[in-house]
Amino acid sequence: MKSFLVSALICVLVQAALVAQQHIVVPSAYTAANGESRALVPGIMSTCREQLLVGAGHLVVMQGQVIEAIEFRRHAFSEPFGSGSAFLTVSLSTTGADPLATSAVFAVNSGPNEVQVFSGTVAAPASPDPGAAVVPWTANNVVRIALQTPFVYSGGTLCVDIIGTAISGASSSFWTADAAVASSDGSAFDMGPGTGPQANSLGQWSYIRKSELSPGSDVEMSAYGQVNSLCLAVLGRPSAAPIPLNTMGIGAPGAMAYIDEVYQTSLVMLLPPDVPVYAGGIGYWDLWLPNQSWILGADLATQWLDLITWDVSNGIRWTVATAAPTLGMAQVTGSPLDSVGQRTVNVAHIVRFEYTQSGN
Repeated sequence: MKSFLVSALICVLVQAALVAQQHIVVPSAYTAANGESRALVPGIMSTCREQLLVGAGHLVVMQGQVIEAIEFRRHAFSEPFGSGSAFLTVSLSTTGADPLATSAVFAVNSGPNEVQVFSGTVAAPASPDPGAAVVPWTANNVVRIALQTPFVYSGGTLCVDIIGTAISGASSSFWTADAAVASSDGSAFDMGPGTGPQANSLGQWSYIRKSELSPGSDVEMSAYGQVNSLCLAVLGRPSAAPIPLNTMGIGAPGAMAYIDEVYQTSLVMLLPPDVPVYAGGIGYWDLWLPNQSWILGADLATQWLDLITWDVSNGIRWTVATAAPTLGMAQVTGSPLDSVGQRTVNVAHIVRFEYTQSGN
């Protein structure tokens, strides 16, 4: 009789624990669906810092509950991922700020109730090729962070702040997590070719990320060329027709301007990339698009001028989306040594939270 009672009690306790432990995937549409994009898990491939801001609308069922773990699922590339590990420091906090108002400054996004919930080594598993299937939330597909200090989510925007440090000799050669994308009607296209040996067969040596042309995001503009080239990046009004620069006494032979009114400029040096996938230099100009009505549908153009050779880049005409993204999330990524990162409000990690009832 005593043995029966003990067994019954154990069964009840196990059942209670299983009921109490629950999961929520954010955004919920990706619980059993693959994401459209991908994002790095800090530290697994390289050292970086990421803040993931999750709007309260995604977390209603978790309000008042205790967050026990955070999981990132692998992206659905048709290839296996190699294992790796990293040293992570994770802090959680909540704020009243909307993700669309996310700052590029890391410190601004953290709430006053910030708590370090994890510090230690986390592993990314060797993950097989998923083929055409939806990637399940199983151990061989997930980077799992089991919190050392559980966090009570009391409402508001949740800020997940992760500093990931790569471990020498232990990094994965390729392990990217699933990410969600909010559709955007922003657009970009080339207005004409540039000059110089750095140009490809289409005359291109400058680029813009189309996925970031949304209010609240940092638009990443980039240029490729010789290492230590000094370039002037120019933002302005697109010209109705190419303007020969030699009429103004500047520019390399054949150089054309695709901007007829300059709004803003930035001086950028092309430096060797952090990851040696390109032999030349790369320069970036991040421009914040405020979440305000006047920016919606703005028609702009970008072009770069090499101040050493006087070569010009291809001109890019781009249009800001006519509505703010509805993802309800934001990301800020950068170096752990910097106070400022790059923000985006229409692409963010798909994340699964494990939680239990408060007090259990």
